[in-house]
Amino acid sequence: MSPTAARITAVDTYDIRFPTSRELDGSDAMNPDPDYSAAYVVLRGDAADCPEGHGFTFTIGRGNDVQV
Repeated sequence: MSPTAARITAVDTYDIRFPTSRELDGSDAMNPDPDYSAAYVVLRGDAADCPEGHGFTFTIGRGNDVQV
């Protein structure tokens, strides 16, 4: 059985932030006021049997603007 060709038809992105800078959790000399965050993405295709793709990356906050 040959695989079905599918195209990516939807990309859902999520910008998840944790306000750790309020209590300075995780701060150090290079990151005095970090807000730890995660950028999460879900890819969907047009074929009925196409699986979803999920991915994530962690940043120290401002990096989500670049990741997503």
